[in-house]
Amino acid sequence: MKAFNSTLRPGKGLQRKTPLRNSGPKKGKGLAQRIAESLGKAIQHARGESNLLRSEVHRRNVVALGCLITGKPAQACHVNFSKGMSLKVCDSLTFPLCPELHREHDQGGIPRMERIRREWEYVDQTRALLIRRNQWPAEVEAAYQKAIVPLARMVHP
Repeated sequence: MKAFNSTLRPGKGLQRKTPLRNSGPKKGKGLAQRIAESLGKAIQHARGESNLLRSEVHRRNVVALGCLITGKPAQACHVNFSKGMSLKVCDSLTFPLCPELHREHDQGGIPRMERIRREWEYVDQTRALLIRRNQWPAEVEAAYQKAIVPLARMVHP
């Protein structure tokens, strides 16, 4: 004998007996934030402008140099050090690589410390070439000076 499930009657879909209510957008702080504030340990999240340089003009100038290794048409390759969760590093830390080398660089075909050392050299070489062409403005230099610090610690401990 087959069991009969009353909620799945033929020809009738599942239906709610009470309609869903929209409580509207949540106002105020969540429970965890309120508890942290009462204990004096609340974290104030800074929101607003990003510290990272995002400049299409700069990326185009980098690409116009051509691949640093082969001289072929290039893509702007970001340093892989100190990025995460789909976030790219500052645009001041880009260098031109052809698509094949860019893929190899990003896919981890190079040992980690070797990749970091190469990134340091490539960024330095790109910076020198753009300075020579007068395409390295003060805002890019300021962003570079902040962004290069973690990479410098790895290369020159």
